[in-house]
Amino acid sequence: MKKRFLRHVAGFLFSAALTIAAAQAQQLQNYEVNYNNGKVLLNQQRYELAMAELLPVTVNAAGNAYAPEATYLYALAALKAQKPQEAVLMLQQLKAQHPQWYGMPDAHYLLANALFEQQKYDEALAELNLIRAASLSADAETLKRFYLIRLTDRKQYEKLLQRYPNDKLVGQLYADKLLAGWYKPEDKATLERIVAKFNLDRNQYLRADALRKEAYNVALLLPFQLNQDLAQTARKNQFITDLYAGMKLAQDSLSKQGININLLAYDTGADTTSAKQVLAMPEVKQMDLVIGPVYKSTARLASRFAAENNVTVINPLSQDLEVTGNSNNVLLFESSVATQAQQAATFAYQNFSPKTAIIIVENKKDDTTFAHHYRQQFIKLGGRVKTYRKINSGQAAATASVFKGLNLADVGHMAVFSEQMTAAVNATSLLSGEAAKLPLITYDKWLDIHQITLRQLDRLEVYFISPKYIDKMSPAAAQFRQKYLEKYNLPPSVYAYAGFEMLYYFGTILSAHGPAFTQSLATIGVKPGVFYPGIGYKNTGSPQAEVRKDNQYIPITKLENLQLVVVNPVSY
Repeated sequence: MKKRFLRHVAGFLFSAALTIAAAQAQQLQNYEVNYNNGKVLLNQQRYELAMAELLPVTVNAAGNAYAPEATYLYALAALKAQKPQEAVLMLQQLKAQHPQWYGMPDAHYLLANALFEQQKYDEALAELNLIRAASLSADAETLKRFYLIRLTDRKQYEKLLQRYPNDKLVGQLYADKLLAGWYKPEDKATLERIVAKFNLDRNQYLRADALRKEAYNVALLLPFQLNQDLAQTARKNQFITDLYAGMKLAQDSLSKQGININLLAYDTGADTTSAKQVLAMPEVKQMDLVIGPVYKSTARLASRFAAENNVTVINPLSQDLEVTGNSNNVLLFESSVATQAQQAATFAYQNFSPKTAIIIVENKKDDTTFAHHYRQQFIKLGGRVKTYRKINSGQAAATASVFKGLNLADVGHMAVFSEQMTAAVNATSLLSGEAAKLPLITYDKWLDIHQITLRQLDRLEVYFISPKYIDKMSPAAAQFRQKYLEKYNLPPSVYAYAGFEMLYYFGTILSAHGPAFTQSLATIGVKPGVFYPGIGYKNTGSPQAEVRKDNQYIPITKLENLQLVVVNPVSY
C-alpha cells in the first residue's frame, strides 16, 4: 500500500514537472515571439506598439536570454516616442540587472541621450564618461556637442565646467558661447585659461573683435509706406504694422533675458528702387541680421546683398523658395509649399497603412504644385498612388462623379488638395457613408468651410496640414495676448504672433551663436517655439547635418473632442 502511494506521488510529481517544463518552454517561446515582434515594430517606427510587445520580455526570469536586449530596445522605442523618463527607468533597470551585458556601452550612450532630453546635463555627461568603447567615442562627442550647444543657461553651463574641468569639449563650447554673446570683460582670465589648457586657437578665441557685443543690430526692411496717405494705406498695411508690433514685444522679452536687440526699421515701400537704396546704405551692410524685404520683386537684390556682405537675410512671409536665390544666407521664416507637401506625405507614409493613397487635386496651379510634391515624396518613400484625379469644383456634377467613382478598397489614406467647399463636402460625404475610418489628409482651411461642421470632421479621420498653427489657449499665447492688448488696445493678429516668434527665435540664436549662425542651424535642429509647435532648419529626412532654407517643421492637426491637437509634436 505504501509503495503504491509512493508510486502515485512520484507519478504526480513527474507529471507536475512535465507541466512546469512545458509552461517554461511556452514562456520562452512567447519571449522570442514578443521580442521579434517588437524589433519589427521598432523598425517600422511604430514605437508605442513596439514598447507593448517588448515590455513582457524585459522581465529578468530564468532562461530569458532576450531580457537585456529587449530592455534596451524598449528604452530606445520609449525615447523615440518622446518618453525619455520611461527610457531612463528601463535603462537603469538594465544596468542593475545585467551589468555584464555586451551591449552596455550602447546602453550608456542611450541613457545619456534620454537624460539630455530631460535637461539633466550633469547626469548625462557622467553616463558618457562610462563609455570605454572606442567605436562609440566619436558618437558620444557628437551627442555631447549637440545638446551642450543648445544649453543657453549660463549658470548651469558654468556648473558643468566646474564639474568636468578636464573635458575639452565642455571647455571649448563654453569658450564658443563666450564669444557668441556671454562674454564680459571679467571673463577674460577664464577664457585665456581655457584657451591655454586645451590648446585652442588664440587667434580665433582671443582676438578683440571676437569678444562679446553689447547688442545686436537687426534691420527691418518692411513696406511701411510712410510717404503715402495713411488713410489709404492703413488697412492695406495692417499686416506689416502687426508684424512690427509683435517684434517690439519680442525685443522687450529678450532684453529681460540679457539679450539686447537694436531694431532699426527702414521703409522699403513696395518697389525695388527703395529697397535697393536701403540695401546700399553702409550701416545696413554692417547689420548682424536683416529681416525683409517682403516682396518677390526685391528677392534678387536681397540675395545678392546677403552673398556680398555675408549678412543673413530673413524673408518673413514668403513660402516660395525661389526668393532665397543662390545665397546660403537667405532664409524663409515660413515653410515653403514644397516642404509642407513633403512633410505631410512623410507623415502619411509613416502613420497610415497600407502604404497606398488616393490623391484628388483641384485643377489650379497652387494645388497641383502641392499635390506634385506630395505625390513625389510619397512614392519616394515606397508608397503607391492608386488613383490621382484632378477636379474642377466649379463643375459640381463632375466633381461629385469623381468622388462617387472612387474605389476605396486597399487604400491606406486619401489626400484632397482643394480649398473649395464642393470638394470638401463631397469628400466628407463619401467617407461618412463608406469609410469613416479611412484617414483623409487635407488643408486646414477646411475648418473654415461652414457647410461642414466641426462635429462632422471630428467623427472622421481627418488630418489637417496646419503650417500656421498656434495654440492660442497655451499660457504663453494668453500672456502675449494680454500684453498686446495692454500696449496696443487691439487683439494680436496672426502676423503679430509671427513677428514675436521670428525675432525671439533669431534673437536667441544671435546671442548663442553670433551673426554667422547659419551653419549652426543643423546642430540646433527643430525645437518648439514660444507659440509655434516647432521651428527649425535641419533637414529631418537626412542623416547628415544638412541645413535647409525654410522651416522644416509642419504641424499636422486633428480634431479630438472638437479641440484641434497637434498629432506630430516635435521630436528631437
